[in-house]
Amino acid sequence: MTLLTLTPSSRETTTQRNASSAADALFTEHGVIPVTLQQVADRAGMSLADLATAYPTKQTLVIAVLQRWHGSWRRALDRITDTSNDPRDEILGIFDYLEECFADEGWRGCAFINGHAELGRQDPDIAALARKHFLDVERHLTLVCERGGMPAHIAQGLSLLIEGARVESAVQHSAQPARAARLTAAMVMSVYDTRPTF
Repeated sequence: MTLLTLTPSSRETTTQRNASSAADALFTEHGVIPVTLQQVADRAGMSLADLATAYPTKQTLVIAVLQRWHGSWRRALDRITDTSNDPRDEILGIFDYLEECFADEGWRGCAFINGHAELGRQDPDIAALARKHFLDVERHLTLVCERGGMPAHIAQGLSLLIEGARVESAVQHSAQPARAARLTAAMVMSVYDTRPTF
């Protein structure tokens, strides 16, 4: 049994990238279960045989899509870290990034939340990847909190704000949940702000 990770073991080939990109779009639009491999092949402009060579099963396609989403999320976090001068600003920057995501007309919710809701009960591999993603988010927040002199335990609350905003935005089709979550995060962090004021 292959140990599933959030990071692909190797770089996607061009064919694999085309296939996972097409699958990502279709899964976002329709959910995973209704989409057929033939539809993915058609969207990617390839034959079913070529798709099967790139990704032999629907599950391998779902995993590739989730890995794409996680990679995009990690790159966004790295970009926020590189452009933030203060750990508190870094955390607030995550909610700014979420607001940008939620404002996109194509936003249909977090792929990990959607994937777990749709497949988690019947596919333990997908459920495990979702758990790993959520733990990775919380672990990142824990490190940022520690750098900012804040208790590590508030990272769990901040993680809940992120995931809750993702769910509510998908239901409401609105970017407002990101703004509300950002305000709440700022209030939580202010309790631990020991910086002198002048």
